[in-house]
Formats: sequence, structure tokens, C-alpha cells
Amino acid sequence: MNLYTFSSEMKMIVAIVLVFSAVELGMCAMKDKLSLDLKHINAIPSIVADLDRQPVPHIVFLGNSLTRVSVQTKDIAEVWPAAPSMARIHPDDTTLLDWHYVYQRNFGKALLRQNLIVVSFVRSQLDDNQELHIDRLGSHFAGFQHVREAFKHDVLETGDRMEFLLAGLFCAMANRERVQNRVLASIPGYMEFAKAINRSVRAKTVIPSGARSYTRLQRFLTAVRARGDKVLFVAIPLPSSYRIADELRAAIREGGANLIDMQGVEPLTGRDFPDGYHLSEEGATRFSRSLGRAMAENEFVQVALRGG
Repeated sequence: MNLYTFSSEMKMIVAIVLVFSAVELGMCAMKDKLSLDLKHINAIPSIVADLDRQPVPHIVFLGNSLTRVSVQTKDIAEVWPAAPSMARIHPDDTTLLDWHYVYQRNFGKALLRQNLIVVSFVRSQLDDNQELHIDRLGSHFAGFQHVREAFKHDVLETGDRMEFLLAGLFCAMANRERVQNRVLASIPGYMEFAKAINRSVRAKTVIPSGARSYTRLQRFLTAVRARGDKVLFVAIPLPSSYRIADELRAAIREGGANLIDMQGVEPLTGRDFPDGYHLSEEGATRFSRSLGRAMAENEFVQVALRGG
């Protein structure tokens, strides 16, 4: 290699490093502005800390955008005046494994005690067949704090492990999907097209009953029991009803948790789901009040809040 070639290669390497560094600094500086969801994720430690300052017992509603939209604590409090302190944690597009690590990372060392964790879900979001979002596990949910558990149970391929570690180190890797979505969203008609595709996929997705397993659910319930907390699962309504598998009911029961199926409790029509998935504001108010009444009358909830 002559001096000229070596110098040219070094210039290229330096240029790449400088560009990547500029992108990384920019991403880290604007990460809360990339989306409201990312801002919420970064605020989770503060949410937990604020709740910790409230008298026990506590109720933590844990889920995804369905929880953000459908579960309104002010409406629950209107029909349940004796309700304890409540908080909501709801990263978008998450399922049970994400919630497991959110709980482990934010409640594992917290001072919070006597919590009722209310996990809202639909369809198959509690089984083992859900797709892993490696970048989010590495950056926002599990992180280096729980890398050993993640590598032992969930992130098993070498390439996925590299992605996990890089997402934990670099903002650009952790948030590349969000940046991509922001770029795509600038294309006229893309959002409407994406919504139509999502509705079609959800409608056609059928998971055979024999393929279901719940090892992640068992791990989550074991972690919660180890801290002395209780878990209530709430099945959230969708425009069309879905069956809750007998195996899921058994896993919840054997794990010392409880289930409330809120499908059909509040009369809802297609007009209450403007995007075909999430409730409207008025529908969410009605649903939240029904959920508040159901929880207030539930024996498992009352025993959990008494510390039993």
C-alpha cells in the first residue's frame, strides 16, 4: 500500500466517523422530539418515581397504545372514588416481552411496594409468538442492565445480539425505525396506505391454537411475584371479538394472577373505533368507566390492594 492510498483510506474513514458522529449527536439531542412515544418512554423512570411518592397501594396500567387511548384514569376515578394512586405506562407497539423488561428495569430496584400491575392486551399479545424488536429491547426496555437475561432467553442469534448492543450504545441505532417512519410519513398518502395494510394484516392474522406457548408470561409473573406485586390482565375490546385461549387462562391462574375480559361489557360499535383499532375519545371514556366499576367490584383487586 503506497502512502497516497493509505492517506485516501484514512480520509474516508475519518469522514465516515465524522458523519456518523454528527448524526449520533443530532439524534441524541433531538430524541425526545422524534415522537411523543419516545418522550413517554424516556419519562417512565419519572413516572415511577412520582408514583413512589404517593401512599400505597398503587395501580400501574401497563400496555401499549391501546392502554394510552382506552384507559383513562380520570374516568376510572369518577366511578371508583376509593381508587388508589394510579399511573400509566404505554410504549407504542409493544407486547408482553417488552412489558416484562419495562417492569424489570423500572420496578426491580424501585422502592415501590404493594403494586397492582394491570396489563391490558388483545388477541395473542401475551403468547410467545410475538415478534422481537431487538433495537428497542437493547435501547429502551432491557438495555445493558438486563443483557444477561435477554441473551439467555430472548436474543439468541449473533446478529441480533450485535444489534441489541449497538442499540444500547448509539441513539442512531436505537431510533432508526422512528426516523425511517418519519421520512415515510412525509410521502403523500403513506399514512392512509399504512393504516389500510395494518387493518388487513390484523384481520388475516390467525395463530393456530396448538402453536401457543406462554414461557414469557411465566417469566413475567415469576418476576412480579418475586417483588410481592400482583397482576391483573384486562382484555381490551376491538371492533370484532377474539377468543381468549384456555391455555392462557390457565397460565394466568397458575401464575397467581387474574383476568377480566372486558369485551362486550360496554356496548361498542364500529363507529367507536375510528381507525379500526383504537377507541374514540367518547368510547374510551365509556370503556374506562366500565373498567373502573369492574375493578372496584373484583375480589382479586380488592385483596391485592389490601396487600393480601
